[in-house]
Amino acid sequence: MMKRLFLILTIVGMGWSQTGFDILSTPTDARDASLGLTLNPTVKPTRILTHPESTVTLSVWNWVADIQGAYMGISLNNAHLSFQALNSGELEYRNDIPTEEPLSTFQYNLFNTGGAYARELGPIILGLGGELVYERSLNASATSLSLNLAAAYHVSDYLLLSGGLRHFGVSGELDEESTKLPAEMWVEADANFNQLTVFSEVNNGSFPNAVGLSYLLLDKFELMGGFQIEAADPDLRIHPSAGFTADWSNFTLGYSIYQMNHTLGARHFISLFWNY
Repeated sequence: MMKRLFLILTIVGMGWSQTGFDILSTPTDARDASLGLTLNPTVKPTRILTHPESTVTLSVWNWVADIQGAYMGISLNNAHLSFQALNSGELEYRNDIPTEEPLSTFQYNLFNTGGAYARELGPIILGLGGELVYERSLNASATSLSLNLAAAYHVSDYLLLSGGLRHFGVSGELDEESTKLPAEMWVEADANFNQLTVFSEVNNGSFPNAVGLSYLLLDKFELMGGFQIEAADPDLRIHPSAGFTADWSNFTLGYSIYQMNHTLGARHFISLFWNY
């Protein structure tokens, strides 16, 4: 009788891994999703200074079972603000016997408000980010405070090394069980060869390796692609992603297909960047 509900919860669970707050590890816009690794300054606060922007970002995405998300980011000199939401839509609970109406319906919601700050200390750039996350599932809810620490160093004009600890902090309880933040240690190397940029990350999370490529074409179009390696038993899984951005006046439009070969289908991201 619970088979239908179990399937729905499995869909949500597979999407967000084994923790209650995996919205923290979800790509926020088309650039992140195309490369297969996060570029969000709230999560990697040193990017506020290593890749300075005066940009407002609006992004939406859609996934299986009417699971949708939205993101807004605002860059302000040495600081960055972000707002993120996830909604599962109205999920139906049915048993194995076909019925015209579902036995019940429910929704699954996550909300994330974050901020980050960075500053230079000689050749080293240090950054601190924080996120307040609220989750509601069925008739229960939980809140967490997630912190992100990062440091970056320009080895040369072409190579940037960065690393830190992300998504650590405190969390509440959900469904009478303690939820767990997806805390990870990470190291990233970015190599910039004029029009071509190579991103690579190693971490101890669910996707321990990621490599992304970005190529700037005619100074207006950026083609991006990458892949993630998922540490899944018994074999490793490789998830490719791809996308592009196009500049027009003070605006940039981006589109991405994230994890094309995911078991439950790819996620589609559409983003608008206003360069003010």
